[in-house]
Amino acid sequence: MDPILTRARDVSEVVPCSEQHDRTRMPAPNQFIIERHEPAMFNAPFHHHTSVEINFLRGCDMQYSFSGVPVPVKRDSLTIFWGAQPHRVLSVTPGGEITNIYVSLGQFLRWGLPEELVQAILAGTVISSHTQSFDDAGFMSRLWDERERDRENGAWRRTHLDEISNRLRRLGLEGWDVMLDARSASSVLDADVRTMNHVEALLRFIADNFTQPVSIGDIASGVNLSAGRAMTLFKEVMGVSIKHHLTRTRLSHAKMLLSETDQKIVNISIDSGFGSLSSFYDAFAEHNDGMSPAKYRRTMRRG
Repeated sequence: MDPILTRARDVSEVVPCSEQHDRTRMPAPNQFIIERHEPAMFNAPFHHHTSVEINFLRGCDMQYSFSGVPVPVKRDSLTIFWGAQPHRVLSVTPGGEITNIYVSLGQFLRWGLPEELVQAILAGTVISSHTQSFDDAGFMSRLWDERERDRENGAWRRTHLDEISNRLRRLGLEGWDVMLDARSASSVLDADVRTMNHVEALLRFIADNFTQPVSIGDIASGVNLSAGRAMTLFKEVMGVSIKHHLTRTRLSHAKMLLSETDQKIVNISIDSGFGSLSSFYDAFAEHNDGMSPAKYRRTMRRG
């Protein structure tokens, strides 16, 4: 008897991609999501998200479908792709285990990884590690154990993010196997891919310029979109407005400076892109349950 489970429905029966946007796999800035489970068929035929996904499969065989193109998942290797391209589990043998890590696209871009790796992921290429110079099984197991135990500890979270970025940097230097060349992907969902590319450009512009006094109009024109079009696409994909994401990015940077430097708060507000100290205080309190920057600094130092 063939151990491979029943395949999902034909692409023509797929629910529209706009209804399969999975926001549960979108970590907050300077966060990551890690899951571990026995791989199984999706309840929905396809899903997509804006995070970069890092998978590690053990003890079974599995195939993804990316926009209708079957892609095998290598055992005991990292598989990495940008989740913007609609994907689903096409087939899987019983048993085994998969660990999934999700990092936000903004986080991925801020890491300064090797440019060839970044461009491959943004183009829609699915890649896998091809060397055994790193104990990925031990690395993923340790991340899972420590994340479950210390999920509220900011110092551990930052350490884990550093370790993930360094693993990807090593992969970028060592090289990788191409499991799906972006040029081979189906064009049936090109409109959605173009939308994701626009949103990626907006995210990159914000990541590069959030410390400057940029407006929504500046951000939109920086990627050759009208303000109205940029706001609509961004909200549709990210679930929040451009303004909200810009503020959140600035606050994330400010929190890092508050917890890890002795800079004066007024200087931190300027360095993080806020136009005035009062606007910084207002935004900080609104996004942190009324907590002031000074109290946040004290809390982090005690922690």
